[in-house]
Amino acid sequence: MASETGYKIVVDDSKARRVAQNMGLKITGTIGILLRAERSGLIESAENKARELKNKGFYISDELLEGIARLKR
Repeated sequence: MASETGYKIVVDDSKARRVAQNMGLKITGTIGILLRAERSGLIESAENKARELKNKGFYISDELLEGIARLKR
């Protein structure tokens, strides 16, 4: 369906992302959604929300958290 509509799919798993990319699908992940929500004014800080998710057991690498922080500098 995503290939027919051109919509992005939300995928965080690295293997699933590779498969989706190989299929030519547009993808985003949880962090991409948080960044867009911040830019749209829906949330105050994507970085803070990502840290909250990590504290609740959602896997986010330290490198990715640093990347989010660098976007604000």
